[in-house]
Amino acid sequence: MKIFGGSVFGTDHKMHDTDLCFENGIITETSSGGEFDATGCYVLPGLIDTHIHGTSGVCFYWSKDSVTPALDWLTRHGVTGILPTTCSETVEELEQDLAHLTSTGDERILGVHAEGPFINPEKAGGMRKNRIQLPDTELVEKMYRAARGKLKTMTMAPEMEGADEVIDTCNRLGIHVSMGHSAATYEQAKHAVDRGASRLTHTFNAMNGFNHRNPGLLGLGLDDERVMCELICDLYHVAAPAIRVVMRAKGSQGVTMVSDGSMFCGLPDGEYDVGDRVVYVKDGLCTLADGTISASSKCLSDGAKNLFQMGVSPADIAIMAAVNPARACGCADRGELEVGRRADVVVFDRNFDVKAVFLKGERMV
Repeated sequence: MKIFGGSVFGTDHKMHDTDLCFENGIITETSSGGEFDATGCYVLPGLIDTHIHGTSGVCFYWSKDSVTPALDWLTRHGVTGILPTTCSETVEELEQDLAHLTSTGDERILGVHAEGPFINPEKAGGMRKNRIQLPDTELVEKMYRAARGKLKTMTMAPEMEGADEVIDTCNRLGIHVSMGHSAATYEQAKHAVDRGASRLTHTFNAMNGFNHRNPGLLGLGLDDERVMCELICDLYHVAAPAIRVVMRAKGSQGVTMVSDGSMFCGLPDGEYDVGDRVVYVKDGLCTLADGTISASSKCLSDGAKNLFQMGVSPADIAIMAAVNPARACGCADRGELEVGRRADVVVFDRNFDVKAVFLKGERMV
């Protein structure tokens, strides 16, 4: 297959008017197969979402059925790899969910992100407070084993008792520690980063706001170049001016776009009973009865379009939504349109709507 006529994201992380070729699911120098006309379009690596709880009616950490339909829905929307993300749950629930998610054999699941349970109840957000636990190294080990060694990221509050030991355990196991759902001070957060924490979970959300005398966790994330900032770009969780502030502070190399998507992605507006609570979805915004935002009903390509409309370049979008997350997942075969890598490709039209998606070279849209 040869994609011609488009502006292609290059290995120098700039856009180039060139062709992209692939055969047998791998990007190549040339191709003898069919052609796809991408005139006027942007050709990017398949997007990778490292913080997503579900989509199209499927909750990744509740569903015991096949997650393939949800993965197919995401693929049609330009997302070719994910870290399905759990919430704060009981030990038994976490072990079951992690085992289920890592047993699918689907190559689009690149590992798992555990959001909790070691978070601060004061910053629980949409998390169930009765499932929150103090940091526990034995539980980290159990979760890692349940996930078959594929636990890639753990969100935790670095100020909680026992956090240092959990960070040490995560470092030993190769798990990225992401600070979030936290009321940490700047000093507490810096201590965690010095110890090995490297990420900030959904920047601005479930943490104290910035104060010029007490910059806190948010200030540390923006100030410290060692920290990768997650950013939800649905324009509900974070307003456009705040997104611009983060990008100016960190640059695209220091930001990872995430959706924080939920089972309500792709579903119509309405009230949804999810057991012990009701979630209200209106115009793409998900809230609890008290108005608390509870995850998102937008997928990663929706956020990419928002950024494009804000004036962010396609190259920067590719860096934040493909390059950086692929590196975080340890996936050397994805995230770049480089010869020898997987042909996971998304073609956006001039309005940045998804026009075509190729998964390992096979056209899905």
